[in-house]
Amino acid sequence: MAPSRQLSIRARLTLFFVLAIAVVLAFTGVALVNLVHRSLVTSASNQVQAAMTQTQERFATGPMPGSSAVVLPMQGDVVVQVTNLAGTRVWAASSAVANAPVLAHPKADFSSTNGLTVDLVNDQATSSILGELSFGQVQTITTPRGAGLVFGFVYGGPIDHSVTVLLASVAVSFPLLLLMSGGLIWLGLGLALAPVESIRRRVDAIAGEDLSERVPVTGGDDEIARLARTVNEMLDRLESSSRFQQEFVSNVSHELRSPLTTLLATVDRAASDQENANWSEVTETILREGRRLDVLIDDLFWLARNDEHQVDSARMDVDVDDLLFEESHRIRSISDLTVDTTAVQPTRVEGDSAMLKRMIRNVVDNAARYAKHELRFESRYEGENAVVTVIDDGLGLDVSQSGRLFERFVRADPARSRTSGGTGLGLAIVSEIVARHGGNAQFVGVGEGTKIELRIRRDGHGGEESRGTGAG
Repeated sequence: MAPSRQLSIRARLTLFFVLAIAVVLAFTGVALVNLVHRSLVTSASNQVQAAMTQTQERFATGPMPGSSAVVLPMQGDVVVQVTNLAGTRVWAASSAVANAPVLAHPKADFSSTNGLTVDLVNDQATSSILGELSFGQVQTITTPRGAGLVFGFVYGGPIDHSVTVLLASVAVSFPLLLLMSGGLIWLGLGLALAPVESIRRRVDAIAGEDLSERVPVTGGDDEIARLARTVNEMLDRLESSSRFQQEFVSNVSHELRSPLTTLLATVDRAASDQENANWSEVTETILREGRRLDVLIDDLFWLARNDEHQVDSARMDVDVDDLLFEESHRIRSISDLTVDTTAVQPTRVEGDSAMLKRMIRNVVDNAARYAKHELRFESRYEGENAVVTVIDDGLGLDVSQSGRLFERFVRADPARSRTSGGTGLGLAIVSEIVARHGGNAQFVGVGEGTKIELRIRRDGHGGEESRGTGAG
């Protein structure tokens, strides 16, 4: 079953804003209708009250002729009817209801201002007129015939008619407003998201063609400009990573080719002339190149895992001086070099024992590779740091250019390093381990030979932000 297609962000935002506007318009419509209705009711109440007051003043100042009902003129949309207190006879009425019988009786209602409300008479004689009446009021009146009741009504249903017209207008105009708003929002979002889509197409083209190209950055410091700068920074990292990967693969291929070529050539020569082959030399060559391959592959595997942050690290107290003494015994057992450890002081740090041991061994092996007669080891505390120094009496190097020796596959003397078994990865691993322990590694200038200095925080903290390698 194919996955359902999700609406685009433009469509989702348009739908969201249209729904939000619909909610606002709905509340606005309800409030508007309620406000208009209240306004009409208030206006009608005032008109009815004014008509009833005017009728009372008329009968209070003038006689009421005869015994027949008096016909009163219309007062806008308001009609009045004057009856006796018993509600059995009509004494006066507006022209629109002049021939109508008694339309209503008073009823007690303590919520009204005068304690009375209107109770319409709903019978066959009044049914045709009651449909035209709304919003009735009643109060007592004094007339030349005695006390009576005056009823006032809104005639013709103008309140209901006005509310109905308003509801019809709202029902027609609000959907049109929603439709117009949705269209404008759709167009506006399209214009706002156009630069994002342009950046997407540009990045897609760059990813498929040339990582050296960049997304054009518009002026200002809005979200689009920041997005473009962030994308360009990401492309910078991708380009650097791609270049690094290509160089790494090229260097690995080059490093692996040399021992493999030596192994194949040695085996081919021995196989072509097995009777005259010097098998001890063949065995020695295979062992030497095999060890070299083993060291190279181990270093590559460690660096790959370190780059992916998959190297396990355990924190414990490590005696660096003990590691230096172990290395001095090892070097003395496998070479004729003299190792001076008189300057090794008790030095303890917190860190990963296996990593620190690998770091010391790589530095010592690098120094032993170039030493003529002697190596000197030193260790001490300087403030919050533990300082480890390894010195050889070799030819030395240019300290100002020594920072690059901590890069991968870089050698001080490429020809000599390959001959002596170096891979160009030992010091790169040293740099990574020192950085993990909050320190730095550097070559220090001396009068004769080469001196490498490792500084590690005694508490082992600092991480990658403390990494720094370079000449001292």
